[in-house]
Amino acid sequence: MIYKILTIIAFIIFGIGIYYFYANDPSNSEAIFIGCISKTVSGLDCPGCGAQRAFHELLHGNFIKAAQLNLLIYFFAPLLLFIFLKMTLKPFNINLPDIIISTKWLITLLVLMIIFTIIRNII
Repeated sequence: MIYKILTIIAFIIFGIGIYYFYANDPSNSEAIFIGCISKTVSGLDCPGCGAQRAFHELLHGNFIKAAQLNLLIYFFAPLLLFIFLKMTLKPFNINLPDIIISTKWLITLLVLMIIFTIIRNII
């Protein structure tokens, strides 16, 4: 029973978070968003830099602008949503299929993220 209540609370917090991203532009200095530690320390863009602004644009239907800010948003937003739903729907006996990723694919993804990071810092 407690897990179902926690799940409902998680959905409410998730909804508030989505609304916050929709209503507030991360590029606006008045909004409260977490800054990139990697960029602050090194001055270089990490693979996640621009993801908050890209997510904001994605919620507003600006798909091209979202891709320009961070192309990885189209991979990570659905993946994170799936993981959130998989975890939170379990107490209600709704089991989503497992994602089985081989070590080969994980290494390939890591290499692609490193290449993406290098390219975005060169251009």
